Amino acid sequence: MKDVLKNFLRALGITIFIGIFISHDFRVALGSVLAPFLDPMYEQLGVLYTVMILAVFTAFYSTLIQKLTVDYSKMKEIQQKVMEFQKEYSDAVKKNNQEKLKRLEKDRDEVMRLQSQLMSMQFDPMFYTVIVTIPIFMWMYKISTLNPIVNVPFAGEIHVGQFYLIFPWWIWWYMFNSIVFGQVVRKVLKVGV
Repeated sequence: MKDVLKNFLRALGITIFIGIFISHDFRVALGSVLAPFLDPMYEQLGVLYTVMILAVFTAFYSTLIQKLTVDYSKMKEIQQKVMEFQKEYSDAVKKNNQEKLKRLEKDRDEVMRLQSQLMSMQFDPMFYTVIVTIPIFMWMYKISTLNPIVNVPFAGEIHVGQFYLIFPWWIWWYMFNSIVFGQVVRKVLKVGV
């Protein structure tokens, strides 16, 4: 049952991730799903605080998902084994040590299995996280097109959809809050320590 749920969530995350790249209607629909919950908050607090609250919320649940799905001690153990194998293999190739290479070839399948397990440990939390994060991003994108203006230090009044370098301002504001609060949440929940 656990594997069925895990596979379903993984497939849903992949579908959402691919869907936003191929369909404008899909992006609009995803943003609209959260409108009944987020529109009232936006109307009360404005875009500045709404984006900040959503950044804190996404930092919290993505960290929580990592804590619940990733076994960090096992991940470190696998990384160590793979690194040791690669170092040993590279050394044997440099020295043309055929006997050692033959022995290491026997271990190659096991190392590939470990690498696959490692990738799954790293990607699964991302697929679970996008199920909630992408609809939030699509909603924020929709709001950014409604002409919201914010007053920020050093720049004065700006449109949140205005581009700075490669992103609109609201994405920079989201990333800033997400990184700051994400570090706090990771410390509090002791994730990746």
